[in-house]
Amino acid sequence: MSRLRAYVLDTHTLSPLGLGSSALLASLKDQKCAAAPITQFDPAGLPQTNACEVNTADIHCIEQLTEAWQIVATNDRKFALWASVLQSKRAELQALFGSCPKERTALFLGLGANAFPVQRIAMSVADYSAFGLNEAIAELNFYNGKKANSIFNHADLYGTYFHQEIAPYGFCRNLMTACSSSTQALAFGAAQVMSGQADLVLAGGTDSIINQFAYISFGKLGVLSPDRCKPFDTGRNGTIAGECAGYTLLASEDFVRRHGLQPQTALIGFGNSMDAYKITAPDPSGAGVERAVRSALQMAQLAPEAIDYINAHGTGTRSNDEAELRAIERVMGSAAAQIAVSSTKDRHGHAIAAAGIQEFHVLTTCMTNDLIAANLSCVNPIQTTLELPFETNRTKKIKYALTNNFAFGGVNCSLVLENLSL
Repeated sequence: MSRLRAYVLDTHTLSPLGLGSSALLASLKDQKCAAAPITQFDPAGLPQTNACEVNTADIHCIEQLTEAWQIVATNDRKFALWASVLQSKRAELQALFGSCPKERTALFLGLGANAFPVQRIAMSVADYSAFGLNEAIAELNFYNGKKANSIFNHADLYGTYFHQEIAPYGFCRNLMTACSSSTQALAFGAAQVMSGQADLVLAGGTDSIINQFAYISFGKLGVLSPDRCKPFDTGRNGTIAGECAGYTLLASEDFVRRHGLQPQTALIGFGNSMDAYKITAPDPSGAGVERAVRSALQMAQLAPEAIDYINAHGTGTRSNDEAELRAIERVMGSAAAQIAVSSTKDRHGHAIAAAGIQEFHVLTTCMTNDLIAANLSCVNPIQTTLELPFETNRTKKIKYALTNNFAFGGVNCSLVLENLSL
């Protein structure tokens, strides 16, 4: 049976490691860690005052937006990142979507939950009473003719913006499964291409938890490190907050052939599973992770030993890392020692719903540049039969690779990629 493929035409992200593939590659090679003091709000008194923020200079594209959309961007950081990453490649996106019949195109977007703009609301309240608060919210939350409010936006805002300002499309699906949202968007987008229902799919997402509401909430869950994120280290004590927006363009073989394109990578397998264990923690046995990885390999028609590199979920939390490693060990069996596993969250932070597209971009960049990203903050690695490269990056040809992302409630997703140039 021939292998199904969704060809990767381009992957583009706006992250703490920069805008686009060139900036990302430079940051990976330089082993840059983006953690720095938070600028978006005053974190005084919180146990962690650092985060991995997108450089303000990289969000200048929102200056090109109409006034109505700029107001939305002011109150919704996720939207500001999303509009910026799309605007930075507006011409390319319009050309590609314009070359494909609308009914053969689709968007699959992984999104985070809305964050209430506490500071902005507080500054807008003139009369400190229930009436004054309602008045301030009503003034900000107006309908501006763009199907977007300043706050309390529906999830379809992000697709609506693409449709109105970039190009029309045939179908859009939004996914909100926390940390696996954009990974699942990639999987569902690939399925749309592989099943012959679409020729061109934009899959990705946007999220940021660098705001008071999300930061305090995640802090109360005990998943934010008080110092630095240390994936796969025995002394790991939590993750670090991040943000990202991005997309990949997936295309059918017919689309690639008709346009004379030569993609470097392809998505050839995916696996989904559900722990149904606990809403705020993964199954410590890693059974759900194991099912997702096995399903992805089975779909890709690959034996475990074919995998050269795994970009792991690796949050640096006590709950995730060991369970993930044990699950991978069981799947890889005797081939484990030759398979490199690393997490790059210690460099760019945890972008929650956008973690999948961020790490997909990291992986495709590594694959096309013969790069294994090191576990930078891992000093005392967890004992494992897998190879855990740490301190410095490695050079290695990567034919097949795998990336994992897992979410609250145990929503697990694994993707398998092929390097078409090898």
